[in-house]
Amino acid sequence: MIKFYNGTPHPINIITNAVYDTDIRKYVVADSAQPQIAASIPSNGMLSATIITVEDEPINGIPVYSKQITGCDPLPSGYDIYIVSALYVSAARACGMDTSKLYTVADPVYSADGRTVLGSRGICPAF
Repeated sequence: MIKFYNGTPHPINIITNAVYDTDIRKYVVADSAQPQIAASIPSNGMLSATIITVEDEPINGIPVYSKQITGCDPLPSGYDIYIVSALYVSAARACGMDTSKLYTVADPVYSADGRTVLGSRGICPAF
């Protein structure tokens, strides 16, 4: 059996009855429906990227700052798939880590009003 590590601060709920709402350009679960959760992956604790802010030259008096990735938390051993944030994927790449086991959530699923995240349609490999 494949072992998942959820490196986000919340459980990942995989919802199967989401539909795409073209008006708000999001996947939603209809008002009258309950989310159908196919799987729930609990959080194992957040994996973080280390980022510093560097002040650059202002543009027309407007302050400009750049963000520089300086590191990221190591992956704990013993897992087959690591679900992480897109920021963590960027940091891992910048640090020269192997990202072949990194995944992010695919297509967040919202409540019918598009305001509350209920879960996602699945996971996707880091690209």
